[in-house]
Amino acid sequence: MKCKNCNVELAPYLDKCPLCNQKVQNKTNNNVYNNKIEEFSTRLNLLYYSSFIIKLLILTNIICIICNLSINRTISWSIYVIFSSIFVSSFSLYIILKNKILALIINTLSLELLLFVISYITKNTSWFIYLVGPFIILLVSFFLLNIYLSGKKNILRNMSCILIYIAFTLYIINICISLFNTRKVIATWSTYSNIPILLVSIILMGLSFNKKITEEIEKRFFIWISFNLLENKLM
Repeated sequence: MKCKNCNVELAPYLDKCPLCNQKVQNKTNNNVYNNKIEEFSTRLNLLYYSSFIIKLLILTNIICIICNLSINRTISWSIYVIFSSIFVSSFSLYIILKNKILALIINTLSLELLLFVISYITKNTSWFIYLVGPFIILLVSFFLLNIYLSGKKNILRNMSCILIYIAFTLYIINICISLFNTRKVIATWSTYSNIPILLVSIILMGLSFNKKITEEIEKRFFIWISFNLLENKLM
């Protein structure tokens, strides 16, 4: 199949010419069905490999438990293997589940479970409870917040929400560190750093209700991003 405008040879799956951007006309629907079949077969292959990996991990866990019981007469080091396998197998949910956010949440919970088990077995849970556990939740929550805000068009309101979350994160980090060190709730440096952050977020939230200002900032922001992308391509 060739382009009617510039006579360039076109791949059957293209909707327009990559050279002159001429739309492909009289295109049959066979390519659509072929693409769907290819996507479906690719998904089947991924599901097959992910199920194979899960079965392999289960078999590895069984062997480790048997070895652990035969050597130590109890389940000890094999616990690390079991919960590590649960965490590794949770990555297959990104393939199995269509809802990637749910897969991310389950994957995060499995990581938290693994780290808690490690801290519990080593009899030192303080680093997990006060530091690692909350920090992972804050990081994943920030990622989910950005996914949620990506569907919102008001850029000023989005920036305001992100700044509020950053202020909240700094406050929680300050409390967690103080609890880890002194077992007391102390929020000193976070209070001072959050004052300007919250002031800016309030100003942005107020400006977000003015459509003219919001549209002008969005235009300038779009022009700035387009210029940077063009500059990167030229370099």
